[in-house]
Formats: sequence, C-alpha cells, structure tokens
Amino acid sequence: MSLFAPRHRESIAAAERFARERLAPWAAGRPDSLPPELWRAAGEAGLLGIAVPREYGGRGLDYLAVTAVAAVLTGAGHNPGFCLSWIIHNVVTRLAFWELAREDQHARFLPDLAVGRSSASISISEAGVGAHPKHLQTRAVRRGDEFVIQGEKSFLTNGPFADLYVALAITGFRGERKEFSALIVPRGTPGAALTPPLELDCFRPSPHCGLRLRDCSVPAANLLGPEGEAYGALAMAFREREDIVLAGLALGGMDRQLGLVIEALRAAGGTAGKETEGRLGRLRYLRDALRLLAFTAASSLDAAGDPEERLSLVLSFRDLARAFQEELVALVPPSLAENGEEYHLLTGDVSRTIGLAGNVLALRRRKHGAALLASREDAF
Repeated sequence: MSLFAPRHRESIAAAERFARERLAPWAAGRPDSLPPELWRAAGEAGLLGIAVPREYGGRGLDYLAVTAVAAVLTGAGHNPGFCLSWIIHNVVTRLAFWELAREDQHARFLPDLAVGRSSASISISEAGVGAHPKHLQTRAVRRGDEFVIQGEKSFLTNGPFADLYVALAITGFRGERKEFSALIVPRGTPGAALTPPLELDCFRPSPHCGLRLRDCSVPAANLLGPEGEAYGALAMAFREREDIVLAGLALGGMDRQLGLVIEALRAAGGTAGKETEGRLGRLRYLRDALRLLAFTAASSLDAAGDPEERLSLVLSFRDLARAFQEELVALVPPSLAENGEEYHLLTGDVSRTIGLAGNVLALRRRKHGAALLASREDAF
C-alpha cells in the first residue's frame, strides 16, 4: 500500500518475524498470563518503541506504524490479548511521554519505555462511571512543589506490571466545570496501591487492575502538559488514538478468522460451490476496504488532518467490520463451530474491539445526522 514508506515495511516485517517465531508458539498453549520474558523479547525486537523518536532509542515511526504492526501481531501471532497490551504501551508512550511531555521528561522516561525497561499504563476511568468527566472524582491538590492525589481508578490495561501510571485527576474548577491534569505516578509511590487483578473473559491474557490513591504525593515535575487541560489533551486524545489503532488489532483478528475458516473448509473436502466462493470473495474485498479505512485514518492522525473525517473513517470501519463478521458466520463449517476454541475466543475479542465505546460513537453518529438535517446547504 502506498501509505507505507520503506521504514514502515521494515518494522512490519520485523513484527511478523517476532509474531511467527515467538507469539504464535506461545499463544498455541492458550496462556493465562503474559510472561515478563516475552515482553522483554518484544522490547529487544524494537517493538515497544515503535513511535518513539530515534534519539531516545525508538524506531521513530508513527500511529500508522502502530496500527499496521498491531494487525501483524494479531494476525500472525494469534493472540489479541498480547496485542492489546502492546497497543496500550505504545499509545501511552507516544501520547503521554512524547506529545504531552516536556523535553526533560522525554529524556527521563522515553529511553526506558522504548526498549521495555519500563512499561506504561493509563488511568482515566473510575468504577461505575467510566471516563465521563461529569462523574469522575479523583482529585489532586497542589501543595508547594507536589501534588497530593486522592481517588481510585479502574480498568488499567497493563496495570499489574506497569512501572508508570498516567493518572487523570481534578486539579481545579472553572465555574462548575472541572479542570483535569495528568500526573505520572511511578510504581511503588507511597499512597499508590494496585487493586486485585480483574478476571476478564476477553483479551486474555492482557492483565488489568485498578489503582487506589490515598494521600499519594508526586512531584509537580511529574505533571504532563499544561495544568487543567488534560481532559482534552489526554483523555479525549487517547480515546481517538485507541479507536484508530485498535482497528489494527481487529484487522489482524479478521485475517486470522478468515484463515481458520478457509483451513476448516479445505479440511472438510469436497467442492466449495458458487455460494461459498461468492462469500469468500466478498470477505476478501471487505477486508481490503477495512485495511484502507484503518490505515487512512491512522495517516490522517499523523498528518493532523480533519478530525471529523477521521471519525467518519472510524465509524465506517466499525460498520464494515460488522458486515465482515455477519458474512463470516455464514461460512463457518460445523467442525469449526463445534470444536474451534481459538476461533471462538478470537471472534469474541474482535467483536468486543469493534464494539468498544459504542455508545459514544453512536451519539456522535446521531449528532452528524442532526447536523445534516439542520443544514440548509444543498450539498454536503
């Protein structure tokens, strides 16, 4: 695809080697934990600093590379859970520790993050309220050159093994409107404690937990970005980046789904028939369209393109991905439907991926429709 430069192709090829040689054999055992040595191996392969500038030890690439590599890690590595943990580390590293961070924070954190000597997690959501700013309660009060944080965060991907937690906290008010700031809370900071790991029925074995903050003091030097502006700069920006990059995980998952179905059809013997061939052909062109949508959205993010156009790409991707799943179900032979454990786990993870933040995206879709109805223009 013309969107990819040679440096993208090099990283994609390296990721495919790692996926086939390390991830796929590990995934075949249906693992229930993510081993530290596998994470370190990903760092040694240059995969944990994909979007970190070269001067800090990374590959110097972008969100397009993260999205494309995510597709390869899932498709050739056969484990969406590992890929989810990998995505969160790379997106948090790029957004929080490069885009929002100061130069001194770049030097302090990026070299270790780029090679996996440290790992990052993001803590925005809170139990029962998600990430809605109206309902978030975690607060941080500035006392001299420190912030003292009180609150509890939930659903931290990579929380159980992360070294750095980027916590969103209320640091002020403008009228009744809350102002949020982002603070780096290193693992082991007094007053910061992890809650027990969450038992999830998806994205195994990507680990999740909560973060309890009680009189937790961090230096003001750990503030990321301007004080009071983190909801837009961190929370909303992370949501958009996650929506775009997770399309890579979904793409890889759909490639693997299709591969498993084709293997099962071949094993069943006999001729495919025109209907089966037609369905397979439709799946192929849907997959190609999905790749174009996902990679175009990531390229637009890298180029700071129109956010509304990116949203249209994300929404279109989700709709076509659902059409792909519906078409695929009709092709699954009985042998795979009855005994295909990997297929069913994979299908569950892909379905959850394309359904994440569905209510938020549905609201934005309705707003687009309302805007069209309200417009007096003849062409849109």
